[in-house]
Amino acid sequence: MNSNNYEWNFENQWLQEVLKEVKNQFDEKHNFKEKFRKETLETQKQLWEDVGSVSVTNGLDQIVDFMEFITTMKIQKRRHEFTRKLEEKYEKMLLSPYFARIDFNEEGKEIPEKYYIGISNLINNDFDFLVYDWRAPISSMFYDYEIGKAGYTCPEGVINGNLTLKRQYKINNGKLEYMFDSNIKIDDEMLQDILAKSSDSKMKAIVTTIQREQNQIIRNEEYKNLIVQGPAGSGKTSVALHRIAYLLYKHREKISPQNILIFSPNNIFNDYISDVLPQLGEDNMCQTTFKEYMHKALGNEIIKEEYCEMMEYILDSKNEDRYKERVKSIKFKSSKQFISILKEYVNYLESTNRKFKDIVFKDNLIISAKGIEELFFNDYSNMPLKRRLEKLRERILYLLEPYEKSRMGEVTKDIKDYGSYVDDEEVIKQSKSIVKNEIEKIHSEIYEMTEFNIIDIYKKLFENIEYFSKISNTEYDKEDIKEVKMYTLEMLKYKKINYEDQHVLLYLKGALGDILKISEIKYVIIDEAQDYTQLQYEILYNLFRNANITILGDLNQSINPFMNLGNYENILHVFPKDDTCIINLTKSYRSTIEITDFSKKILNNNINYESVARSGDKPVVFGFSNGNDIKEQLLKDIKVYKEQGYKSIGIITKTIKEAQDVHSFLKDKVHVNALLNDEDEYVNDTLVIPSFLAKGLEFDVVLIYDAGDKNYNCEEERLLFYTACTRALHILRIYYLGKCTKLLKLN
Repeated sequence: MNSNNYEWNFENQWLQEVLKEVKNQFDEKHNFKEKFRKETLETQKQLWEDVGSVSVTNGLDQIVDFMEFITTMKIQKRRHEFTRKLEEKYEKMLLSPYFARIDFNEEGKEIPEKYYIGISNLINNDFDFLVYDWRAPISSMFYDYEIGKAGYTCPEGVINGNLTLKRQYKINNGKLEYMFDSNIKIDDEMLQDILAKSSDSKMKAIVTTIQREQNQIIRNEEYKNLIVQGPAGSGKTSVALHRIAYLLYKHREKISPQNILIFSPNNIFNDYISDVLPQLGEDNMCQTTFKEYMHKALGNEIIKEEYCEMMEYILDSKNEDRYKERVKSIKFKSSKQFISILKEYVNYLESTNRKFKDIVFKDNLIISAKGIEELFFNDYSNMPLKRRLEKLRERILYLLEPYEKSRMGEVTKDIKDYGSYVDDEEVIKQSKSIVKNEIEKIHSEIYEMTEFNIIDIYKKLFENIEYFSKISNTEYDKEDIKEVKMYTLEMLKYKKINYEDQHVLLYLKGALGDILKISEIKYVIIDEAQDYTQLQYEILYNLFRNANITILGDLNQSINPFMNLGNYENILHVFPKDDTCIINLTKSYRSTIEITDFSKKILNNNINYESVARSGDKPVVFGFSNGNDIKEQLLKDIKVYKEQGYKSIGIITKTIKEAQDVHSFLKDKVHVNALLNDEDEYVNDTLVIPSFLAKGLEFDVVLIYDAGDKNYNCEEERLLFYTACTRALHILRIYYLGKCTKLLKLN
């Protein structure tokens, strides 16, 4: 028997032993789960028989008995849930219990030990590890080292030695399909096999192919705040999700999924990534978008422009009269200078006298203006403005109360002495009405002095924007500021708040104490970081000051030309310097070499990142003289690529308006979906989608609709166009009307 046959037989035999242990543990947990289910039913039955219908009239003993039953049922529910999760874990392991093995010869030991690595730990009754979780300290060597000297860090310290074998397996339905020894890098056979496949409706876990640079981010706990820059397809989001799984594994006693929050670009993306953590055996963390959080915090009293509305306006309204004014307004409100103005304004609001006046009722001085100032500037000075004003109002109303009661007594006596009334109830009713009318003016004065209206506060900022610009030493063109002022004040009259203004309102609400800090969140992930402004980072840092923050982005994929980060240097002052680290991912795994090289040419800068060595068809660019001819070509291509077995085809238009037009043409001729809003559900199929909603997604085939020079016609749209092209895994085809966009270098 040659060594290869021996190894194959050995591995098959080991697999059967592992599967036998998995099956035993699965059966045990399944039986436990059934037992817990029966116990719960029995407890419910006993509750009904022993306690019956609960009522206060039945006495305290019955309520005590009832609460004991409820406590028992809660414990049973927790045990049942814990057992159910273990059962699910073993179900997955029956299909594929591990994906790798490393042999490690620890320093001071004679022979190497075998370590099998999988999604979860598997420990037998003798406490032997049959399979190690990919997040365990020893498993890190699989990702970090080639054959030779290696080591890992564990609670006991650094363990050094030699890696003598790295082996990978493909196990499906409990059967070993193939295995190979990897002496170079993980991105050889296994990675190529995965990348060559069609995309699915959901993002997949990548534990079998995590690269060394990705692994260092996943396990990095040296810094509180990580900023991860990586090109399109470098696995930034996957890395973030695997980082969450790692943290949940390592700090199981301290954190749960409820302590982790991810800010995704939109709800489409939230849906797209929702399967990754469950695949890794973890519950999903809290998911939101900045827009969703902001709209909830701002409340329903104001009408708010949607993000998609703003993007559609920016991309499709260049010829409108007020377009230039709007763009100036967006740029100004996204600038570093404006943040300085806002901070100065907040200081002003918290330190300036609010024209307090004496509160007098029926010639009685309730509290003097000086007394109110004393409370505002001294007693309540450690509170944010909103809480200070609330506290002030509560205090003045409390001081007014005895006088109000005294006046009630006087009025009641007068009515009884001189008035006409039916009975005592009528007297009280008349008295209340008289006193209410008398005190109404004072109540109005109190509420006016202590009012907190965020729209009025914002309006007053722009009414005096030149003053605050001056005292904050802001270098900004005076004419531009004047133009932004007039535009903003005019827009506020329409009662609909533009998207860029909503960020400012949120900042002011947070800075002035109208938003509670979210203390239960310990880890925050911010994805597509390039599309957040500096002001948004100020807001997020203030909200989650005590949390660990991981920021992931690609500066070359900024889809909004006027509201973006610009550079990571712009936010380094927000986060503590010693606690913050920028890490660069340098390799793209999504697209073929041909698509990657083609897309790089769209960018003006010299970007230098590698792509995985996977070849495919060269991207093609077609010109048409008629818009309907493009649509007919789309129809032909969709049919061709569907017949070739590609699962996902993305027809990427520039705007929502174009997407509606293309979908209207295609929908009766071929099965096609349209995704036109950031709240729509993602479907892995043939999909028409506007460029700015496609970020973060990937498709087997991307067909770019109309890259003509009348459509993508300005420098500001370069990164949006690049982002659209980099959605393609295998096939990229670009159609244009008339002349091709100058953003594309065809020679």
